[in-house]
Amino acid sequence: MNRISIYLIFVAIWVAASAAVAAFPEILAPVAGVLNAPLQETIAVFLSLMLVLTIIFLLLIGLEAGRSVAEHLR
Repeated sequence: MNRISIYLIFVAIWVAASAAVAAFPEILAPVAGVLNAPLQETIAVFLSLMLVLTIIFLLLIGLEAGRSVAEHLR
């Protein structure tokens, strides 16, 4: 269960970061400047990356929950 808590903390951070970028897109302006990419493309890449990471960590949470239930049922 301890791993699940850590995974949930990471997911919460990523969701909060995604919400912050969606609400205030100018946050990523320095990153877009460094990458020499338009701001809209930088935001799209960032949000896509956050979505993929969230899905991966939700998968890990599901695996840990399944293991926990399996151990409990033994």
